[in-house]
Amino acid sequence: MYAELPCSDPDCRTVASVPSSLLPLRLRVVVQPAGVPLGDDAFTADFHPDLIGAVVVKGRQDEPLVLTRHLAATWQVPAERLWEDALVSLGIEPLDVQRFTLPDVPDRRTEAYSVTGVGWPGVAHMFRLEQALGWRLPLGALVMVTDANSFVALPLESNATLAGASALWDLNETLRRQRTEPLPPRMLWVRGWAVHDLGAGVVEGQFTAEVPRELRAALAQLN
Repeated sequence: MYAELPCSDPDCRTVASVPSSLLPLRLRVVVQPAGVPLGDDAFTADFHPDLIGAVVVKGRQDEPLVLTRHLAATWQVPAERLWEDALVSLGIEPLDVQRFTLPDVPDRRTEAYSVTGVGWPGVAHMFRLEQALGWRLPLGALVMVTDANSFVALPLESNATLAGASALWDLNETLRRQRTEPLPPRMLWVRGWAVHDLGAGVVEGQFTAEVPRELRAALAQLN
């Protein structure tokens, strides 16, 4: 299914260095800041103005090799299936998951998680958060990408956990100060492949965010 490599493009030739029998197992997803050069025909998805996702191939030296759209088109595999296969294969990469109890959240003990890739960039695991954390998240999670390798997540279970958004922002700010190349803070609601920006920020010392109507509707069914 992934065996054809008829292209002479340099990126395609580089992918050809991976044995065709291993290609399905070497597919990965990476998330990069928008503007990172990936070539003119990379297999990407713009899911946020500041971030971009790409299907890549893990090379012989564990480096990410650009997968071009014109090469992927020769594999006769639907684009959705390639994303899914790449995300499944990403699951073999090790993670460092740390748990944090968020303060000042009413009526319950609310926990957030820091997820960091070990040896392979970890941000794309926000699209497989259920598997990374080990339980179902029908409402998804609030996610902040700390840097190109890590993010923090607050699993959403009710309006009470939504009240932890401000504390999640503060946690991300603390972790950003420990990173050499932190990304600008953006709070996202991630549910499967769907990404919504909450337009969060701190104005005159007060945390503010806009809750999407889709999230309000989902929470209303549980509370």
